[in-house]
Amino acid sequence: MSLILCRMEPVRNPFEVPELGVHLHSSQELCYVIYNNPLLVMDDFVDNRLIQFIRKDLNMEPLAEKLENWKRSGESSDNMLLLILTHCQYYTSAEVSQYRQTLIDYRKKHPAEYGKERADYLFGKKQYGRAIRLYEKLLEMEPDLVINDHFFSRVLCCLGACQARLFRFEKAYQAYDRAYSYDRQNEGIIEKIYYLKSFEPNMPIAQRYQAAFTNARQDKWEKRIMEAKTKGQESEAVKELDELFLKDQAQRLPGASAMVKKWKKEYRGML
Repeated sequence: MSLILCRMEPVRNPFEVPELGVHLHSSQELCYVIYNNPLLVMDDFVDNRLIQFIRKDLNMEPLAEKLENWKRSGESSDNMLLLILTHCQYYTSAEVSQYRQTLIDYRKKHPAEYGKERADYLFGKKQYGRAIRLYEKLLEMEPDLVINDHFFSRVLCCLGACQARLFRFEKAYQAYDRAYSYDRQNEGIIEKIYYLKSFEPNMPIAQRYQAAFTNARQDKWEKRIMEAKTKGQESEAVKELDELFLKDQAQRLPGASAMVKKWKKEYRGML
């Protein structure tokens, strides 16, 4: 992420936003993060750590005091975000109004839909451990018109993708196996299990999947693997792995099995 700064405040202790891999050095950077990442900041971003940063490093005592009082009185986090944007005057009134509407639209969503969007956002930011926790909470929700078999299957597929990105292939398989129990018409789940098996050849899988690996399907999937290998020289490795486990048109990393060990240490830091 890159920012264009119009002013710099004398910040001695930059505010870290680990989900984005950045440190904030100004009120403008803070506003930029809030405005462009609503799913990151809507619930628990305005905490005591941020308020102290605003007070001590941004030297905005009135704003910090108001946020502190609002937080103590149980004011909504949405209003505190809007207060920051308004006070810092980095965005126009029209832009702040547009942001307010964005927050309203998110809050109108079914809690399960909103929760999944948050988890998907964290997945996109490589915050796999946090995403896993949110997906698992979604699986605990009581079924209704929105939380149905299709929803559970989608969530479990995303959970499997997170586990696969952390090289926890057995846990990924367990998630896909549960996903398939909710949606037995979804051939894409079988395909993802096939790719898992290719990453971890010794991993045991149920006979029903072995039987589903027909010659016709394997020919089709192996063709996609070869296409991905050809394309892989022009693609980022991480993007290719995302496409394999999460996107509809699955693809395969070139030489993936040989690269797994190399990546394991790096991705353990994403828990």
